[in-house]
Amino acid sequence: MDLSTPAGLEALARDVAGLLGARRTEQDATRDRVRIIYADGRTLELAPNRPRTRITISAVLPDEAAAQELAVESIAVTTRPRLRASETQEQATARHMADHIRRRITPELTAVHSMLSPAVRRARAALATLPRRPGGEQWVIADVPVIRPDGLDQPCPIVWWHTPAGASRAVAPFLADMLRRAGLVTTEPHGEAHVFFAEPPAELPAERFHIVPASEGGGCSLVDQFTGACVRTYTDAEWAEGIAESANRADETARRSGACSLDLPGLSEKLIDNAQFRFLALELATAGHMPYGLTDVDYTQTPGFLVLGASGKSDMARVARLLDPWGAVRPGERLEAPAQEDERFSKDLEAYAQALSGPGRTVTTAADGVWVAFDPTSPQP
Repeated sequence: MDLSTPAGLEALARDVAGLLGARRTEQDATRDRVRIIYADGRTLELAPNRPRTRITISAVLPDEAAAQELAVESIAVTTRPRLRASETQEQATARHMADHIRRRITPELTAVHSMLSPAVRRARAALATLPRRPGGEQWVIADVPVIRPDGLDQPCPIVWWHTPAGASRAVAPFLADMLRRAGLVTTEPHGEAHVFFAEPPAELPAERFHIVPASEGGGCSLVDQFTGACVRTYTDAEWAEGIAESANRADETARRSGACSLDLPGLSEKLIDNAQFRFLALELATAGHMPYGLTDVDYTQTPGFLVLGASGKSDMARVARLLDPWGAVRPGERLEAPAQEDERFSKDLEAYAQALSGPGRTVTTAADGVWVAFDPTSPQP
């Protein structure tokens, strides 16, 4: 293989592109380097070193990558690897380079490409309004591989609210709601703190959720075909089919109604589309309080909050502190509860009030919850 000529370098690039599953190659204007271009836009550049026994392989990134301090380190690979049985030198070189690219560049390039994708940019813009909290809490976007319905192992971005104690389950439903309002599709795995998100598919499948054999162990998994993520794995196939049917009905209802969220834990049903009330619940969740209504939380042990509208008043909210059975202070009602339970209840309300205090609001702690009055002249979140 003569890499001293543009034709020789381009022939090598074509062989490597075929092994990588890339769409095409492209000769650079300087004619001493060739680009390998994938269908999704990821681009590699091959340039021969002097002497021409090694090739430098670099990721070609858009200008915005540098602005976000994203980079992929270049690598140098020999053009004279050890031959395997029945291999030509050209085949060995292409195979050797493709192996190095998969192992040393592809993971980083894929991650950077995802971070610069339209879906991630939209997600970042949507999540920029999240409350800022002391102590290092923040939202994080990363990539994880998921097995798509077509069988391909492809990356999907996920987001979570990170605290010093780890990812927060309380905030996940609110992150998903914000992303859906930005026009993205989301998957919230049952009981987990992270949210998968993606651009809506160009062609919608007949049913969004379907059942597939579990990738590990026995049972079957409920998979969201919009993102490819597994919602939950079940041991009972008949039960799983029933859950899938229910999930598909809910998705169809939401699609027809144009609703982003049919329900949102921590909010009474009528307040889900009210930005002010929704932001109250979001602030409580990011402060570490648990919204009432998560199906995987034991509310006989963990108190949950619920934001309710005051009757006939659109500028006032009541935040209730709840345990199961509904509203109970255990044991008995609050007036009958032991002193330590009454004290615990009061401390929780004080914590709610502290989390909600801010400009444009008047916060009052009462026996039945925290009352928040909005200043009508303050802008909505």
